[in-house]
Amino acid sequence: MNNGYIKLHRKLLDNPVVMKSPDHLSVWMYLLLNATHKKRDQLFEGERITLKPGQLITGRKVISKTLNINESKIQRILKTFKIEQQIEQQTNPRCRLISILNWHDYQASEQVSEQQVNNKRTLYNNVKNDKNIYDHQFLEFWDVYPRKISKKKASDKYSKILAKTDHQLIMDSLNAHLKSWNGTAPEFIPHPTTWLNGERWNDVVEEKRPDYKKTKTGLFIAYCIKCGQRCFPNDYQLKGDSCCGTDWVPEKPLINNTSKQDREIIQRLHE
Repeated sequence: MNNGYIKLHRKLLDNPVVMKSPDHLSVWMYLLLNATHKKRDQLFEGERITLKPGQLITGRKVISKTLNINESKIQRILKTFKIEQQIEQQTNPRCRLISILNWHDYQASEQVSEQQVNNKRTLYNNVKNDKNIYDHQFLEFWDVYPRKISKKKASDKYSKILAKTDHQLIMDSLNAHLKSWNGTAPEFIPHPTTWLNGERWNDVVEEKRPDYKKTKTGLFIAYCIKCGQRCFPNDYQLKGDSCCGTDWVPEKPLINNTSKQDREIIQRLHE
């Protein structure tokens, strides 16, 4: 309970109940400082309960001893806080469970801000450590590679490879592999270290073929990208050129069959 801090908002000065006297303020500060800021288990009346943020288990004797204020006055102040809807409390002969009402109005935003600061600090440290530990060329490779497993092993291997292979050559090849892996389940993509050990940047990568519809006999339905004619090539023919010596496409292309003379007439009409 002695770790961390609480938020002490200036709007506390506008609270006439808390600011009624120095003793009222002291008791209120005691409650704020000793309330839990996150869920935790604790015994109360012989049963284990879960304290929520803004709750604490204490007693007027403990508060009296801590603040050097007599017990009867502590009792009156706590009663006032309850009447004025500052707290709720359940009591037994030995202790009481106190819940600070509107706790989150005073504390939640600060806790969120603290968490954000911690997250940013962690992110900054991770990035800083990455730059210190890993070569910037490897980090470029790692950022692009789709399956991120065994970073340290991959980094060690990459450092050895750079002694005899150009970094840009590896990246160009990797980009070609990425196109061929498009739509591939991650488990079928090799680990980065495996890819590097196999010197896969030297592979001839075939670009992934578009999805073509098939006939009932198993032939592909393809169109010449130049003339738009529909053909039915087999797998071997599909790897070659179309009827016009250009590429095949899976969908009928939009072909402009307007003659040069007609295009000139249309252009003059629009002038």
